[in-house]
Amino acid sequence: MTKMSNKNIMDTRDGLSLLEVMVALLLLTIASTMIYSMLNRSIFFTNRGEGKTQEIAEQYALVSLIQRQVQGGWFDPRTKKVVISGERDLLRLATTMPFQARSGQVVMAFYRYNPEEGTLYYLERKDFHNPDYTDMVPNYDEMTALVTASAGLSLEFDQENNSVALSYGGQNYEFRPWCSAVVTEVAGG
Repeated sequence: MTKMSNKNIMDTRDGLSLLEVMVALLLLTIASTMIYSMLNRSIFFTNRGEGKTQEIAEQYALVSLIQRQVQGGWFDPRTKKVVISGERDLLRLATTMPFQARSGQVVMAFYRYNPEEGTLYYLERKDFHNPDYTDMVPNYDEMTALVTASAGLSLEFDQENNSVALSYGGQNYEFRPWCSAVVTEVAGG
């Protein structure tokens, strides 16, 4: 008889009770929610990091381009000056460092900032010696958008110091043509 009563007890314990199934589902739901939450946060931070990396790369590229073009400013031997001019948010310069034309050409580069859009535009002309460019203010629609600055941007030419000041992303930069430093040393020495 002992064998039979043990068998009856075993028969009732072969399956899972509804309570055990519900507890298992609850634990599985909690674990799944935690894993989903961690994955969701990691995706959020990854996207945020990629956005910041993209912003830094755009800032570096713009600063490098303007620095390279200003430092490569073309020196006019007739006037004994670098061909560079501008007013607030507009810069015109003849440079030996083109952005779109083939390397080694002298071009007239125009930078124009549109504060309403927060966009910096660029235009390049190969006929840099054209006297019409002295006071030319190109239209935005004929220019190429370089960058849209969410953090604000300003571009100024200081004629007295022969320098270009760029403020972008909370950073301030100042660039001078290489040849103007040489001319200043020769004139002062």
